[in-house]
Amino acid sequence: MENSEKFNEEEWLKNYPVQTENIAFNPEQLIACGECQRNNPPNRLKCLYCGGELELSISDEAQIKLNLRNPESWEKGFNLIFCPRKPETTAFAEIAGLVNLEKEFVRKIVEAGKYLPLVRGENLKEIEIVKNNLQRLGLETIIVSDESLSPEKMPVRLRGLEFWEDKLVLIFFNNDEIAEISRDELVLMVAGAVFENKTESVVKKKKGESEIVDATETVSDEFLLDLYTRENPHGCRIFTKGFDFSCLETEKGILAAENLKKLTKKLIEFAPDAKFVNDYLSVRETLGNIWEIEQRKDSQGLNRRGFGKFNFSKVALSNNLQQFNKYSRLQRHIL
Repeated sequence: MENSEKFNEEEWLKNYPVQTENIAFNPEQLIACGECQRNNPPNRLKCLYCGGELELSISDEAQIKLNLRNPESWEKGFNLIFCPRKPETTAFAEIAGLVNLEKEFVRKIVEAGKYLPLVRGENLKEIEIVKNNLQRLGLETIIVSDESLSPEKMPVRLRGLEFWEDKLVLIFFNNDEIAEISRDELVLMVAGAVFENKTESVVKKKKGESEIVDATETVSDEFLLDLYTRENPHGCRIFTKGFDFSCLETEKGILAAENLKKLTKKLIEFAPDAKFVNDYLSVRETLGNIWEIEQRKDSQGLNRRGFGKFNFSKVALSNNLQQFNKYSRLQRHIL
């Protein structure tokens, strides 16, 4: 009797389907690799076997599983920039899913109505796919490479300016070189600020554990103004420190920050057709989600605190210089 029941159970299992639905791709859905000619599932960007990039159709792109990774600050990547050109979209949830952001953050970017980064990735093809998918949702974007923004390339620093009727004389910092530009050549001015936070700490190690015995934090900020001409995509920069505001003549005051505001006003009057961007401080927090501020930790080595006893010193630095460089160059890029 027991053997009969066991036999009937095994017969029943033989007729039971292994899976209730077909989870594999149909043969006609597979994509042949152009390099090794092997078939691949249609939800991949690169070949499973040789790593070659697959040629995808528009319908294939919609089902690609993207693994967007924000490259490190020193790595070259590609930025997908929101363009406030078309009517506003309401598909915030779908957009958030495509760019790995919170729904409310996406809404904030769209409603701001400014050119702002939505995502940064290391693979151009991935960014192009996201761009196409967003376009189907009614969101227009442009792709801007880190190389074109060149945040690591600093603008030429200026020591002073001179106003000559319809010309502006640029006096460069730390040398006697000058350059003359007409009012028509000045096409863009971008105002902003650089913030730096520096924390110095002394760490004592005891029984394998670390304890901070002393810490000093300093915070500094400096306002600045970038000037761009038609021929110079990297621009010139005016810092409040080290700049000679004598060009303001009788309007020159005691505070450098106030002098920079007066100089900015004078430049706007000098070149009224030049675009003036003054919203960096208002979008700085939003930018930080994609263009993170630069952070670095340095060890200062050992400090003697007694006979045979030592403490470790380290410094943590953070600043937004490269972030502002990117935002400033983006304004030049979209002119």
